[in-house]
Amino acid sequence: MSHIFISYSRQDQAYVTLLAQALESHRLPLWLDDRIDYGTTWPRVIQDQLEQCAVFLLVMSPRSENSHWVQCELSMALELKKPVFPLLLEGRRWLAVAALHEVNVVGGKLPPVNFFDRLRPYFPPSVSTADSITLQDVVTDTLPSRGEIPTLKSSTPQTQTQADDLSSEKGIDYTPLRDLLKAQDWRAADRETYETMIRAVGKKSDDWFTSDELLNFPCADLRTIDRLWVKYSQGKFGFSVQKQIYVECGAKLDGNYPGDKVWHEFCDRVGWRKYDPLIFDFSLSPTGGEFPAFGVLGLVGWGGVVVWYGWLEWFWFLFSRTETCEE
Repeated sequence: MSHIFISYSRQDQAYVTLLAQALESHRLPLWLDDRIDYGTTWPRVIQDQLEQCAVFLLVMSPRSENSHWVQCELSMALELKKPVFPLLLEGRRWLAVAALHEVNVVGGKLPPVNFFDRLRPYFPPSVSTADSITLQDVVTDTLPSRGEIPTLKSSTPQTQTQADDLSSEKGIDYTPLRDLLKAQDWRAADRETYETMIRAVGKKSDDWFTSDELLNFPCADLRTIDRLWVKYSQGKFGFSVQKQIYVECGAKLDGNYPGDKVWHEFCDRVGWRKYDPLIFDFSLSPTGGEFPAFGVLGLVGWGGVVVWYGWLEWFWFLFSRTETCEE
């Protein structure tokens, strides 16, 4: 069975125990080296678990940076092309994963809910956050005092009522979007994404978004839309996926235009641009991130030729808001 491999220093055991409980509360399978049976050849077991894992979770701290075994595990994970998710617990960023967007957990805090949603598509059939026990009912959200191992609190499991969390601050029904994504009708789902988002800001179909509307877009709705896209595309599509590619291209999440070089590289990465900066190629990008791309798909009758500014600015505002809503 595939699982999440957690690479860490034993000196960070207290935080990793907390993190493991959080992952288990979201029903995500994981493996720690404290589960190695006595009498086994532990380097071989670690190698086997690395080869079998679906995700490599790296807890970065000065202790793990100086750990020979953590560095060996990271090197092997990169060689095997495993998806690497770095968590910055303490200290500096590591050069080996500098191109990846790390999650800041400084002070022993847990990653945001969106982080667990990003992991879930690697383990189908998935279970939504709404179906898991609330994190606040399971563990504290800060690092326990030195030597203290966190324990489960008493809690009452939630009754499973639906397969997906379709939360909305604006009363939007996301069932049609979910059904289109389930059917993998990406283009219809892309249009439905625009329709739901424009209603969420109180406008009608074919209206434009303003920068303020996107920079203040309701977080519950943005999370729902992104969670559905990420889940049903198996982690290939979604605003959070695009945002990570955007950052990897060198952009800042400040809501400003990142410059032609960065933006062109991003559009190439997600398959939006081919040769001419105004002509877009809608063939699916093998690297992921093409959808959602509302506005490109003939939103107001442009077809494949669009104005470089205008609808495009929706995305760098959205990426900034996606980051804000993760906090």
